[in-house]
Amino acid sequence: MVNLKERQVVIVLSNKGRRVLHDAAITLPDSPTVVFYVQEGDEHGLWVWFRREDGDRLLLIRWEFILALEVPLGEVRVEGLVH
Repeated sequence: MVNLKERQVVIVLSNKGRRVLHDAAITLPDSPTVVFYVQEGDEHGLWVWFRREDGDRLLLIRWEFILALEVPLGEVRVEGLVH
């Protein structure tokens, strides 16, 4: 399993998920993907950080609203291989 804690991820939301975030006063881009910084992930979904005019917030995006999840790899390390 990929550890998503304290990682920036790209999420593709379902239409219902986009409506839920819109109703929570979160401004979303017109593109199908949304970038979030994950604070924690659990069996319910991803706790993501975002900023509104009234301050920083954490929000749970439930797995049922996430169609796809992309995790930028950053630096790739290979361990344990012998030449």
